[in-house]
Amino acid sequence: MSETADFERDLARLVAACETGLDLAGVLAAAADAAGAALGAGSVSSYALSEQRDGLALLAGDGPQRLEMPGLDPVADDGRALLPLVSAGRVLGGLLAERVAVPDGLGRARIAAGIAAQAMEASRLWDTVAGESGTLDPLTRLPNHLGFQSVLGRELARAKRTGQSLAVSLVDLDGLAGYTARHGAAEADRVLRLAAGGLAGGVRSYDCVCRLDESQFALVLPGMTAESAAALVGRLAGGLLLDGDPVTISGGVAAFPEHAATNDELVRLASAALGRSGDARVIAWDGLAEDADDPVRSLEARGARSADSRAVSEYAGHIAGACGLDPDHVDRVRLAASLDDPTPGGDEEAERRRLSERVSAGMIDDEAAGWLLARFDPVAEAPLEARVIAVAEAFVAAGGHRSQASAGLALSVLWQQAGERLDAGCVRTLERLLADELAPQDQV
Repeated sequence: MSETADFERDLARLVAACETGLDLAGVLAAAADAAGAALGAGSVSSYALSEQRDGLALLAGDGPQRLEMPGLDPVADDGRALLPLVSAGRVLGGLLAERVAVPDGLGRARIAAGIAAQAMEASRLWDTVAGESGTLDPLTRLPNHLGFQSVLGRELARAKRTGQSLAVSLVDLDGLAGYTARHGAAEADRVLRLAAGGLAGGVRSYDCVCRLDESQFALVLPGMTAESAAALVGRLAGGLLLDGDPVTISGGVAAFPEHAATNDELVRLASAALGRSGDARVIAWDGLAEDADDPVRSLEARGARSADSRAVSEYAGHIAGACGLDPDHVDRVRLAASLDDPTPGGDEEAERRRLSERVSAGMIDDEAAGWLLARFDPVAEAPLEARVIAVAEAFVAAGGHRSQASAGLALSVLWQQAGERLDAGCVRTLERLLADELAPQDQV
């Protein structure tokens, strides 16, 4: 019955994704969730027709990079199920479910695949109508605005599934209009090509640099927080030269899950940060409203909060693992801990509303939100995950993550709160982990 309930929930999300116009990557992610729930699968990967149209190419997930062209009907064998995405008798893609525990759910999974196929067909038709230029900018050969939206949608869906962060930066070339007026359009095109090469050459192989309009570029940076992305783009700005003279840029950054959980909102906040940057500066969105006169100081404050959040996530993961939770469960605890940002003195209703928004945005699931809400319950009644996160938060709040000396002081603070506010067993587990970490490592 659990699989049926999960499937109905995920199917409703898939239908809602199609109705609200969620990008294709998001629709396929929702379809994979629904098919996975129906089949009780350990993982589901999504595929699209390869460019040569002779097989399927991996879009998202941990499956093989390429699959042979399937037939029109689902195939289940040896714990795997391949669901072709079929529209008008043509295979457009597929969903590959692995470690299938409920093979009888193939019929329900096929419903999700059918909805995804229609979304893929609609996307294909829309891309055709969008114009012959496709998704590449002819001047710089970087992805254009359409390509940027596709890449961002795919990477955001991946980030939501894996719990990783994702940063988006919008970058303007400073003074390009004046330069064009003084030197002409051909010379301005040369500047754009040089800038495009400098940006694309300065990022990692799996990052993506796009050209959005006349002077604006966008960067999609998987795995980066707003703080690290702003630092990266700032370094790139220092390396852009035109005939030996620097080309300055201004940039704005927003990140998932720090700031937003949708394509449009990430772009909107990055654009708002860009509007506040200017003067060859690169800043992140968060905190601008608190200190609009000093965005640099605001970014530093956000950086400290972000570092603390990452520390809480890491310690929560270590404690959860030592408590015997399986790796997938540990990853969920890490993600929940990274999203937890309780307001001091905040009431339960305000926290419930905040977490409800994150559940609606797909940043966290209902069960994990319940772990975070359990801080309002007596320690003895809270689930293990909630007790683990509470200990990790208390340890970082006491400064235990800063040094070996501060770790000991922080532990003493935690033991004073054990029993009444913190779970003594989780505190003891953390103490053992720290002792193991500080123990000599050269003994056989």
